[in-house]
Formats: sequence, structure tokens, C-alpha cells
Amino acid sequence: MTHAYRPPAALAATDFWMLSHHERSGQLLVPGRVVAIGLAAALLAELVAEDRIGFDRQHMVVPVTEFPPRDAVAHQVLDQLHGEDRLPVQVWLRHLAQSAYAAVAGRMLRQRLVVRVEDRRLLGRSRVVYQPVEPNVFGWPAARLHIFVLEQRVFTDADMVLAGLAKVTGLHVRAVEGGGHAAERYLDAQIAGARPLYRQLFTHTAAVVGSTVMSGR
Repeated sequence: MTHAYRPPAALAATDFWMLSHHERSGQLLVPGRVVAIGLAAALLAELVAEDRIGFDRQHMVVPVTEFPPRDAVAHQVLDQLHGEDRLPVQVWLRHLAQSAYAAVAGRMLRQRLVVRVEDRRLLGRSRVVYQPVEPNVFGWPAARLHIFVLEQRVFTDADMVLAGLAKVTGLHVRAVEGGGHAAERYLDAQIAGARPLYRQLFTHTAAVVGSTVMSGR
């Protein structure tokens, strides 16, 4: 019997990586700077999911435990949070975005979800692409959101996180495709039902994405 693939619920950055790359070519579906911010937010979401961090009334990231997360990348992020004074969520998103892509790429390679391919270009230039190993596995997060929206299924926390980050980075379009305004409204309703910490994270991520796109940096 073949079972549908589903990554561990806590690994939001794994889901977001697969959502933000084409399931066959591995090409980015939105600009790289937007993907990097989304991955940074997903890494914070993983720590929220494991009750490792919170946000205070001044929108600062507050580590609530030194107990290490299960995942090595999440562990490294938590170590960074402990190593600094309290900083606003948006400051951390911008900081983590500088290294989030490489960090999550390493996780994807270790999980054998991608292979590293060097795409040689003219004039001696080359570009690294992380090509999916199994397109059906890679396309599952996008397919899952699409199915859940069109069939109006109840979202889990993991689905809400993925949907919320998809919405604020412009990656939600495939989830609502073919469903019209009803699908858009259902997606928004599910996101609105997320835990308060997740909703705060979505709001801050949207602000950082917006300022980044406007500034071109």
C-alpha cells in the first residue's frame, strides 16, 4: 500500500522550501529574497511549535527554554536567539534570512529530498540548483493545501503555518486555484484560526516581505 507523504508537522521550513520551489526543476517560484524571509519565519515557527520561544508585548523574541529542539537547524537558530539580547521579531527575520536558505538546503540534502546540481552558464558563471529527488514528494505541501482548501477540510497547526506563510509571500495562488473567491475566503478563515503566536509571526513576516520588495534589498 502506498501512503501519501507528509513531513513531520514541526518542520515548517521543510514544507515551505518545497512549496517555494518547482517540484521538478527546483527553480524558485518567487524571488529569492522573499523565499529567504519565508524560510526564516518558518524556522521561528518550528520553535513556536515546540514551545521553545514566544513573543512579548514589545514584539521581542523571547526564548522560554534552553532544552534543544529535535532538529539540528532549529537547534542552531535557538542558540542564536539565546546568544543575543532580546530583539524584535522583524529584526530576527531579517537576520535569519541571511543564512536560512543555506541552512535549510543542508537539511534538505541530509533528508535526501534534493540533490545539489551546478548549472554552468555562459562566461564562466555557474549557479547551484537544488533539484528535487522525487517530484511527487516535493509537490505534496502545495497539493495538500490545494486539496484542503477546495474540499474545505479542517487545517492542522502545520497546515495553518504553511498557509499563513504562503499567503504573506505570495505562494498561496496555487492553493486557491480553481476555487474562486470562496477558496480565498476559506484559506483566510483557516489562517485567522491559527494560534496567536503564529498570527503575530505572519504579520511581522508580511511587513518584512513588503519592505524588502519595496526597497529591492
